Amino acid sequence: MANNNAVFHFDELKMYFGEDYIVNGYVTIHTPTVGEIVEFGEQDYYSVISTLTAIPSDMKSILYDMGIDYETISDFEFFYLLTRGCTQDMTRLLFGTLDLSQMELYKDTQSEQYVLYHPQTGEKIDELAYLRIAGYLRKLHGLQAKVEKAANPATKKILLELDRNKRKNNQEKEYSSQLKPLISAMMRYPGFKYKSRELKDCSIYEFMDTLQGAQIYVASTSLLQGSYSGMIDTSKISKKEFDWMRSIS
Repeated sequence: MANNNAVFHFDELKMYFGEDYIVNGYVTIHTPTVGEIVEFGEQDYYSVISTLTAIPSDMKSILYDMGIDYETISDFEFFYLLTRGCTQDMTRLLFGTLDLSQMELYKDTQSEQYVLYHPQTGEKIDELAYLRIAGYLRKLHGLQAKVEKAANPATKKILLELDRNKRKNNQEKEYSSQLKPLISAMMRYPGFKYKSRELKDCSIYEFMDTLQGAQIYVASTSLLQGSYSGMIDTSKISKKEFDWMRSIS
C-alpha cells in the first residue's frame, strides 16, 4: 500500500479549474460545475457523494441491523456494500459509463488482495483506487471522514442508539438545498465577481474555495480595522490571521 502522501495528493490547481482526475487506468472522476449539478439534480448528486464518501462509522445502526460490526468491517468492504445500488445513471456525472453496481469482489491472484472487478469490461478498483476516489471527493466538497471507536460495549450501545435516532429525525425532514443558501450569501457579498448565470460555469471546487476565501477576507480585514482603531488587543492573535491571502487549507 502506498503511503498517505501519495494516496491523498491531489492537484488543487487542476481541481480549481475543473479538470478531471485520473484515479487509475479504469476510473476517471469528472469535476462537475455548479451548473452541471443543478442540471443533474442537487439532491441526487449529494446523495451519491454521501454514499461514495461514507465510512462504517456513518452507518452504525444500519450495519448493526444487518449483523455487521461497524468497527470490524473495512472501509473498502463497506464501499462494496454501498455501491450495490450505485447504477451508472446515478454516478454518470462523476464516472461517465462506469457502473459500480455491476462490479463484484474478486481476489486478485497476483496481489492476493480483494478488488472490485467488472467481468464484462475488465474495469477494476483496488483498495488504493478506492482511497483515491473517496479522498478526492472529500477534498472536492470540503468533507472530513469522522471515525468513531467505542471504548467499551456500553459506549457502543449509546453510539448505536444516537445514530438510530439521528437517522429517524433526518427521515422526517424535507430535503433542504445545500447550495442555494451558499450561493445566495455570495450574491450578497460585494466582492463576488459572478452573476448567477456565470456561476454555473464554475467548478464546484472553485465555488467552495471562493466561499471560504470570502470568509477569510472578511475576518482578516475586520481584524485589521479593529487593530488600527485600537479596539482589539492583537498581542495574542497570530499574524497569519491578518493575511487575507493565506492558504485556505
